[in-house]
Amino acid sequence: MKKGRVEKLLIILILMFILAIVFVCLHLHALWITLMLVLLTVIGLYGLIVLKKQTSLVAKQQRELTMLKNKAVMQREEEAAMLSNASHEMRTPLTTIAGIAEGLQYGVISPDEQQHSYDLIKEEADRLTRLIKSTLSYERLRQQQLENQPENFNVVQLVRRQIDQLLQQAESVGNEIQDLTKQDIFVYADPDQVAQILTNILANAIQFTTNGIITVSVETENDQAQITISDTGIGMTEDQLSKIWQRYYKVDPSRTKRGESGLGMAIVQQLVSANHGEIKVSSKLGIGTTFEIILPAMNK
Repeated sequence: MKKGRVEKLLIILILMFILAIVFVCLHLHALWITLMLVLLTVIGLYGLIVLKKQTSLVAKQQRELTMLKNKAVMQREEEAAMLSNASHEMRTPLTTIAGIAEGLQYGVISPDEQQHSYDLIKEEADRLTRLIKSTLSYERLRQQQLENQPENFNVVQLVRRQIDQLLQQAESVGNEIQDLTKQDIFVYADPDQVAQILTNILANAIQFTTNGIITVSVETENDQAQITISDTGIGMTEDQLSKIWQRYYKVDPSRTKRGESGLGMAIVQQLVSANHGEIKVSSKLGIGTTFEIILPAMNK
């Protein structure tokens, strides 16, 4: 009921109460007075109930409005942070390219160093390209514009293929990758996207682990496949763990490889969601990190 109607009801209640007093003063029959008082009581209680509901509704609407305002503020802050981080990431290669180009233009760089300068320009240009591609991929995923082509496939074979591709990289820093999976397991998902998920997580495990062990296992439970990737690397604090899915966030910038955008985990989260899965992460500083990727089992 609208606020105006509640006010009218209260006015009627007051008028009837006044009328009842007049009746009493005129010594009308007791039955009429009793009926009038009962009617007034019923109307009064109804008015109070309606007023209470109206007050609760207004309070609820105010809470919802406050939540929407807070959400809008958070989105604006997130977008501002994203633009700031993206600008920072792009500024570094652009500054390098501009500096080298200026040096070549004015003959500051010697002929012996020119080839190295050209290599640096290409390297920084490639870095910019990767950053832009990662940003566009993330935005397509966030806006659900990326095509998803799920199919039944053996995820264990895919896991072992990704391990083989990264094995040399792991061994170069003294890491061992252990495959603990004992049987073939099939899932219903997009194999290319799952490959990207595995590559990102395995590459991170290798990057933040030195002379350690990375274990990979795949199990089935409740019509789902669970891929677990653990490492004995540097681990993360609770604060770092809470920010891992944020765009452009880097757990340890000093150990981040040149050319990485910091979008890896944000993209991983979106890819898992696009395949109707779930991803969990746990970590302890100085002990290691564990990722659990849960995907739907084979579609029968």
